[in-house]
Amino acid sequence: MDQVAAMRSFRKVLELGSFSAAARQLGLSKAAVSKQVSELEAYLGATLIHRTTRRLHPTDAGQAYFESAASLLDELEAADAAVRHLQSEPAGTLRVSVPSAFGQVCLSAMLSELCRRHPKLTVSVEATDRLVDLVEEGFDAAIRIRATLPDSTLIAKRIRQIPIHVVAAPGYLKAHGTPQKPEDLAQHNCFIYTLSSRPFEWSFKGARQVKVRGTIHANHGHLLLEPLRDGEGIAMLPEFLLAQDLEKGTIVSILSKFPTNPLTLFVVYPPSRHSSPKIRALVDIVSEWFAPNQTWETAMDKPAARRRAALKQR
Repeated sequence: MDQVAAMRSFRKVLELGSFSAAARQLGLSKAAVSKQVSELEAYLGATLIHRTTRRLHPTDAGQAYFESAASLLDELEAADAAVRHLQSEPAGTLRVSVPSAFGQVCLSAMLSELCRRHPKLTVSVEATDRLVDLVEEGFDAAIRIRATLPDSTLIAKRIRQIPIHVVAAPGYLKAHGTPQKPEDLAQHNCFIYTLSSRPFEWSFKGARQVKVRGTIHANHGHLLLEPLRDGEGIAMLPEFLLAQDLEKGTIVSILSKFPTNPLTLFVVYPPSRHSSPKIRALVDIVSEWFAPNQTWETAMDKPAARRRAALKQR
């Protein structure tokens, strides 16, 4: 007796209420289904189903066995599906929403690598700072940078924290002085990122908040970089936008004794996509590319480093 097959037949008989309906759904004859259930009863030494000419229903033993068998069969099917997905290659179109500045600065090289690894995959990216509705708008996943995520049914994979820095060019600080405490910012020209939840109020840890004002307002953090380098003011921006300038010294971090509240990088996707090879490929490469032990410079320099390594091997 194939016990798993017999359990499937027994389950279907009770779920559908008849041997004939179970046989049709399983693609077997009614006699084969009846034989499997009879063999299962003989194996267990218990009657599982009361049969009459008009209806059938489980015995007490049958009901208990049905509940256990259904759970085991579901687990078995989930295990089978997991292995099949592991063996399947990501293919088709992966539609992803990404934050504008992060996409522009950090993602082009990663997307190139994603397509290199999975040549059957087509990646469609929408760069926007709008919080898209993944299900309603037909996205497979989104990369999001938030302090916290709103409550939803989406699955969220936390990747890393993103520090926020208060920065200025050395020339600005030489001309206008260096703020020594957050409250000093009120006397300076502070560039405003208008998509912030409170753009004219900069927050520091310990619920410390400072009202700021300035001559440049923008809904895209990247637009603030050139005025910042030119020494026109002070900005509060995420580290990935600033990494290369901080490394070169064209801008410097200030108020380091007063830490800001970091943001977090997430990959989010609907539960229905949980076992998708496309989603697994995206989560894997984002987790690898932006691992907490990776610097932003390393992440953005990976393609160049790979090319240099390839040239050395020639």
